[in-house]
Amino acid sequence: MKKSLRATDTIARLGGDEFAILMPETGAEAAQAAVARIRDSFPNTAMSNGKPVTFSIGVMTNDCRSCHFDEMIKAADALMYKAKREGKNTVRCSVVGPET
Repeated sequence: MKKSLRATDTIARLGGDEFAILMPETGAEAAQAAVARIRDSFPNTAMSNGKPVTFSIGVMTNDCRSCHFDEMIKAADALMYKAKREGKNTVRCSVVGPET
């Protein structure tokens, strides 16, 4: 995942197989492009290690200074579970703030 992101981005493991990626000063379009790069490269890397995988992603873009981190994580988590219910290996996105 790190190879698909900028040096200013941060990846953190939330638990189990759940991760969060913080991308400062990144709008919805750029965040979706970064996630697309990860989605396209990750299965190939996993398969080269003999581990077939799928993954589901929830993307929250926040351009709202009054939004709380915990709320954003909960919203992204809900989007991720929606992606899982809709067939896995998909991405669901939402924007909070002036971009909406």
